Amino acid sequence: MKARATLACLAADAARWSTVHLLHRGGGNIPGAVALRLDPSVISELGAGLRGSVMVTGTNGKTTTTGLLADALAAGGAHVVCNRAGNNMESGIAAALVMSRGQHAELGCFECDELYTVRVMPRLRPHALVLLNLFRDQLDRYGEIDHTQDVIADALGRSPETALVYNADDPLCAAIAARVENPSLPFGIDEPTNLEADRISDSRFCAKCNAPLDYEYVHYGQLGKYRCPECGWERPDLAFAAVNVRLTCGGFEFDVEDRRGEKNGEPPVRHHVRTRYNGLYMVYNVMAALAGCLAAGGSAERFQEVLDAYEPASGRGKTFALDGGFEVVSMLAKNPTGFNRMVQQVRTEGGSCLALFLNDNDADGHDVSWIWDIDLERLHDLPDLRLICVGGTRREDMAVRVKYAELPARLELIEGVEDALRIMSDGAVGRKLHVVANYTAFPPVVAELGRLSASWEAPAEKGAEAFRGTFESPRLEGETEEQWWGRTSGQGDLGLDRPLRIVHLYPDALNLYGDGGNIASLTKRCKWRGIPCRVDQVLMGQNLDLSDADVVLLGGGSDRDQLAVAEELRDQADKLAAYVADGGALLAICGGYQLLGRYYMMGEKRVEGLHVLDIETTAGSTRLIGNVAVDSPVCGAPIVGFENHAGRTVLLGSEKPLGRAIVHGSGNNGEDGGEGVLHGNLIGTYLHGPILPKNPGVTDWLITQALHRRGVDAKLAPLPDDLETLAHDVALKIAERDRR
Repeated sequence: MKARATLACLAADAARWSTVHLLHRGGGNIPGAVALRLDPSVISELGAGLRGSVMVTGTNGKTTTTGLLADALAAGGAHVVCNRAGNNMESGIAAALVMSRGQHAELGCFECDELYTVRVMPRLRPHALVLLNLFRDQLDRYGEIDHTQDVIADALGRSPETALVYNADDPLCAAIAARVENPSLPFGIDEPTNLEADRISDSRFCAKCNAPLDYEYVHYGQLGKYRCPECGWERPDLAFAAVNVRLTCGGFEFDVEDRRGEKNGEPPVRHHVRTRYNGLYMVYNVMAALAGCLAAGGSAERFQEVLDAYEPASGRGKTFALDGGFEVVSMLAKNPTGFNRMVQQVRTEGGSCLALFLNDNDADGHDVSWIWDIDLERLHDLPDLRLICVGGTRREDMAVRVKYAELPARLELIEGVEDALRIMSDGAVGRKLHVVANYTAFPPVVAELGRLSASWEAPAEKGAEAFRGTFESPRLEGETEEQWWGRTSGQGDLGLDRPLRIVHLYPDALNLYGDGGNIASLTKRCKWRGIPCRVDQVLMGQNLDLSDADVVLLGGGSDRDQLAVAEELRDQADKLAAYVADGGALLAICGGYQLLGRYYMMGEKRVEGLHVLDIETTAGSTRLIGNVAVDSPVCGAPIVGFENHAGRTVLLGSEKPLGRAIVHGSGNNGEDGGEGVLHGNLIGTYLHGPILPKNPGVTDWLITQALHRRGVDAKLAPLPDDLETLAHDVALKIAERDRR
């Protein structure tokens, strides 16, 4: 090892000793950060001492898959160095290598953050990169998925000898494999499972021609067997295929067929696998670990033994036993797909008590609009669901999400897990609590559970009275929730000859910022007042009929998906223009807002708009990201939301902004102080979050305009908006803090 690398390692040792013995903290990333500061090539130096390595990346499942893969490689007798704690950035991988020197490590198995693959892979030159999946995650940090794909493809291009072991069921992963020359080994589930398909996916468009993909079956998200009807691009033939997938009382059983020898006329080699974990995500994680092990030259002989002994890292999926017969299951989820997998697990286990913790710290992403893509409505069919508690820095937003799901359960705001347990202690709601927490909320939950498992005593008396309930006005005995809403709102019959028709344009493509929450806000606030309404979705390829539309929603999406919608709508732009000119209420978010103008820029490409609005959008050199508050004539309270856009929109002619942004440097272009546009009954805005649930005044404005257009001038009855107001005020405080 070179002298500079030796010095860097010695400094890292000193940093670790100081961190552990003086600061009483784990070493974490600090030794690696110190080593990299002194020698940026330390990963190359130390990695060269290994006879091989494997990296694991992707949105969900990295830590679990890396741990399983490392154990599988070690089962063959090799000493494996691994960053098991999940410190997956460049410094974490460097720290693992530094701390392993002198331990005769032979193989490396490293979890790597997607955006750091381009920094680590060219230095480490691993034998294989295992790519698990790509889902929307922390958009304010990662940007759109297209950017993540570019980074991973660039990393592979800089390490051409690295084999790509990838989830071919995910077209976003398959698209990366299609654009690089690295040897590739696709894996996937080669049969329909009919278990967990989601209402939201992150992209179902062809990587070659951008046409909508046809699916033979979908497992969840965009994962499944697909083919493009336009150009023929399809899921590749699988090198490793899961078949005979069966859900058992303890988890899943399935076979993994190694089909690598089929091209030489050899029959597939079949490996039977049993897991004690629920959820198709674990089928993918286990299959990826096995495929990665075999691709790296390891053996499957002891894989089942490894799987039986494996315990998830850092308390993930652990069941804590507490005094009084209480059990708490700790579950980590940091994006819609991860949360939906946990929701499915709660359904499978027939959960009765649920605690959801939502933080918005830097590592989580400050934009919480993604919670509206969690399918909480799936919990409706749980017969024993009694209690849902919400905590974390953005618990108010999660409370609103739960409220609009209209689940048959009591809703409580809590500070920690112990609060939930005390509410449960009256014995009426069960003794098992499922806790789902996002990234920075999870470690405190596990730490609290560790403390409670050692010292907590179940209260002898009922403890629920000390906690506030969902609504300020209590229900009457025997009163249903719908009856309660009707009694408290007092709207009465408006005499509509038909329901309000809410048209959601292209939710299969424009669904990046939780726009389902905007639909939920419109429909539920109508329902709770007794105003009949219905939602019609217009999907890609369908005819656009706005002849009897009352409210139209056009959301935002990734560049590829937005371009597909632009091409879809161009021949039908006159329908939108006529609807707006006739006073139709329309809400356009982010990309949908840009699309209504003269043109917008997608990188270097100019995309012709629909010319409904007199606006132009050019490309900025930086993104405008953060919480925003807007003073607007639409409603009395400031409108709050989150922006994340590179486009710079300028209003031309007589166009007026939706309002003035309170936060300097935000809004349409970061310069003129305006945010969005208010054009008749059309609202265009960059604010998501999504905008309507915690801005009920905007929702009610849209409903009111729709009713006026139908000849109804009745004033909307007030609703009990205590939770919406709490969520609004939290967002407003954040925006005002940013202003300072």
